[in-house]
Amino acid sequence: MQTYFNLTVTAEWFTFLAALLLLDKKTGRWRLFILLMFLVLCTETIGWYLHVKLKLFDNALPFNVLMILSNTFFIWFFSKAELLRPVRQFLKVLAAAFAVFALINLWVFQGMWKYNSFSESVADIILVVICCYFLFTIVKSNAHIKLITLDYFWLATGLLFYCLGSGLLYQFSYLLRDYYVQTKIDVGTYVNYTLNLILYTSLIIAFICQRKATR
Repeated sequence: MQTYFNLTVTAEWFTFLAALLLLDKKTGRWRLFILLMFLVLCTETIGWYLHVKLKLFDNALPFNVLMILSNTFFIWFFSKAELLRPVRQFLKVLAAAFAVFALINLWVFQGMWKYNSFSESVADIILVVICCYFLFTIVKSNAHIKLITLDYFWLATGLLFYCLGSGLLYQFSYLLRDYYVQTKIDVGTYVNYTLNLILYTSLIIAFICQRKATR
């Protein structure tokens, strides 16, 4: 099990447990993160089993499905933010459009057993723009907003860093692979761990903020 419990999977388990403990009925739609994190853990377990136990090199299918579901969910979830009410319908349409694009890419272009980097890159761009726009609406808002207790602020911040970082990681993946061959230093893995820790730490803080806001 040592290869299963890396830093990313450990952070995912902590986030899942935090969601179970913090997100009750009063937190409304935020409880969907319990289901999302459960799907994340199921995907990690299935992917690990296919690769380690069954010795399958191509184990991308469950990760492709998770990528489509999670990114569609995040785009839709931002449509529920009060500060993004003016673009709510647009975000819902955008979430549906991304899901259709990603499914077409899954079935027609990149396929099921190769990681769908095209869909991931499109999702990263969409979420970076949404997060930046959300943060911009906070800046231009006349209302007094306490950022440290705003759940969507932490969600947007975590996703912004994660999507920017993972986008750059994919763009330079071949260079990082060559660097690993030459030096045996796996910079890409360390960067990926860092990005995941930022994302899941931000999610846990968002859960805490949401629970306090509904007490």
